[in-house]
Amino acid sequence: MERVVARLEPLLTEARIRRMRSVLAVRSDHVAFVFERMIDPHNLSAALRSLDAFSFQDAHLVRPGGRLGLTRGITIGAERWLTLHEAPSSQACLSGLKEAGYRVYASHLGGGEARPLTEIDFGRRTAIVFGNEHLGVSEEMLALADARFRIDMLGFAQSLNLSVAVAVSAFHARREIERLRPADPAPARFDLTEARRQSLYEQWLRHSVKHADRIVGEEGD
Repeated sequence: MERVVARLEPLLTEARIRRMRSVLAVRSDHVAFVFERMIDPHNLSAALRSLDAFSFQDAHLVRPGGRLGLTRGITIGAERWLTLHEAPSSQACLSGLKEAGYRVYASHLGGGEARPLTEIDFGRRTAIVFGNEHLGVSEEMLALADARFRIDMLGFAQSLNLSVAVAVSAFHARREIERLRPADPAPARFDLTEARRQSLYEQWLRHSVKHADRIVGEEGD
C-alpha cells in the first residue's frame, strides 16, 4: 500500500488528491444496493452514477442470465469508483449480505405489506433491492428479503423509472445517515473502515494514473 501511494501520488495534482480523500471521508458501505436481473444498460448506468453521487460504495449485481454492459456516456466513469459485486443468484447475493449484517429490503409495488421508504430504519446496515425493469423483483428475492418497501406516489403515476427510484432511495438514505450520525454513540459505523478506505485509495490512485501497474512495478529498476 505505502509503495503504491509513494509511486503514484506524486503524479497527480494536489487538487486531485484532495478530491479523492474528501470523497473517501464521506464514503459509506452502511447501505448497499442490489440490482437483480437488469436488462437495460442505460438504467443500470444511471443508477450507478447516482450511487457515486450520494457516496455509497457497494453495488451488487445479480445476473444469472448473463453479463450486462454499461453505457459509459451515462456513468461518466462512476463505475471506476464503486465496488461492483457479482452474484450468480439471488440466494448467493443475499446470503453474503446477511452474513455481513445487512437487513434486506426489496422494492415492491403491490400489497400492503410493503412499508414506505421513509419508514425504513437506516440506523442499521441496510441493503435495498431493485428488480428487473419490467418484471420487478423476483419471487425468490421477495421470499429471501427481510422486508419489502415502496416509494409512495402522490400523483397519477404509480411507479418511477428504475434509475429515478434508485436516485430517490440513495438521496433519502444519505439524508437519513446524516440525520442519525450526530446523536449516534458510534458515528464512524456509518463510514468505511480505515482499512477499506486505504484499500480504495490505492485502487483509485491506480485508476487515476496511466500505466499505473507498470509504474508501480518499476521500483528498484
